Amino acid sequence: MSGEKSNYQCKECGFKSTKWMGKCSNCGSWNSLEEVVEKEKKDKNHRLKKVVTPSPITRIQSKGRTRFSSKIGELDRVLGGGVVAGSVTLLGGAPGIGKSTLILQVASLFSNYGKVLYISGEESLRQLKLRGERLNILTEDLLILAETEFVSIKGNLKKNMEKQNYKLIIIDSIQTIYDSRLDSSPGSVNQIKEITNQLISIAKKTETPVILIGHVTKEGELAGPKVLEHLVDTVLRIEGDRNYTYRILRSIKNRYGSTNEIGVFEMNSEGMKAVKNPSRVFLQKKNQDISGSVIAPIIEGSRTILVEVQALVSSATFSTPQRITTGVSKKRVSILLAVLEKKAGFSFQKRDVHINIIGGLKVKEPALDLAIVTAIISSHRDYSLSSRLAVIGEVGLAGEIRAVGQLNKRIKELKKMGFKRAIIPENNTSKNISRESKIKLKGVKNIKDVINDIFK
Repeated sequence: MSGEKSNYQCKECGFKSTKWMGKCSNCGSWNSLEEVVEKEKKDKNHRLKKVVTPSPITRIQSKGRTRFSSKIGELDRVLGGGVVAGSVTLLGGAPGIGKSTLILQVASLFSNYGKVLYISGEESLRQLKLRGERLNILTEDLLILAETEFVSIKGNLKKNMEKQNYKLIIIDSIQTIYDSRLDSSPGSVNQIKEITNQLISIAKKTETPVILIGHVTKEGELAGPKVLEHLVDTVLRIEGDRNYTYRILRSIKNRYGSTNEIGVFEMNSEGMKAVKNPSRVFLQKKNQDISGSVIAPIIEGSRTILVEVQALVSSATFSTPQRITTGVSKKRVSILLAVLEKKAGFSFQKRDVHINIIGGLKVKEPALDLAIVTAIISSHRDYSLSSRLAVIGEVGLAGEIRAVGQLNKRIKELKKMGFKRAIIPENNTSKNISRESKIKLKGVKNIKDVINDIFK
């Protein structure tokens, strides 16, 4: 047809190709290219209607309040101090993890500043009312709009933004909103990209913060084009095992704060409740000496959290031994098992090895290495470890124990929780470590030193 051209666009990353391919050459996704028909623009005499003049940064005025507290301490910590005026935040998480519950609580508390608009594309007005009654967060300034057509939503926003009525706009979820003027289905690359761009424009012009709730894929990544994460100011993700009541709110991207902070919540009948002392929560049942279990202090952002690492080593059921991990990288555990076999003389060729971080927490810090190794040896030998013992250190491929950062903060948290002894890298002992902790510190050089010191 004249005036139209056909391309193939990846629904995962937005990459365009003139011909169909089984695998996207940009992101590597299989069977993700879909045909898109685009109308060619024939306006050859297009002229710039408005000349934009840049302003010196020293003359730009910072007017009004720049941050607003969400009234939820753990969320403010992750955001870097509160919700920034004019910012666009994307919140993702698995189905049923608590995204809508948390944001509905935020909407209710944020209504103290003025009217809040909650746009729902998944739940009806009655369903949201029932959820609000259960959470006990009903307020007159929380306005609910059940709509998926973006033209209607944009009309409402423009009408009310002229009066600066809304102090916060929430969209649940961005994948359900569609613009009928676009020739694509809801949730497609074009729909998400165009709608998000328009929402960002509204947020920046009116200084109104916008929160978008997004779906995730089965791999745990945010659904939709990757460009969505580049467009928004902040990307948050809720993690956790649905079998547990605890949830971790993690910052993936933040233009206004750190990306290392986490918030800890407990999911109950009253909604998402902030947990002020995560260490006590994760260690609440660690009160006896058992084999295959050890404590390690990890650093998440500005806080120290004590986690329990459990290992179970058993006879292999199948010809190929199993390596099953929860909360830690399976590849990292495989490397540590190889180091134990090469440098300490262990054999796991006919052993299944299971590693678990209690509480559903996911840990990537290398300082957890020595705790994993210690738990594996403890389970392999069926040797009970003291519940008041903590282990800290990164394990190298040569079996050496490498130094870790912020050791003083880790020791301080151990003291607060009543620990008596800690195994640390020997390289850390020569540094300025506080000796007021009254915790017995033992420095180790390699895995053999750990075995000789703990498993006598």
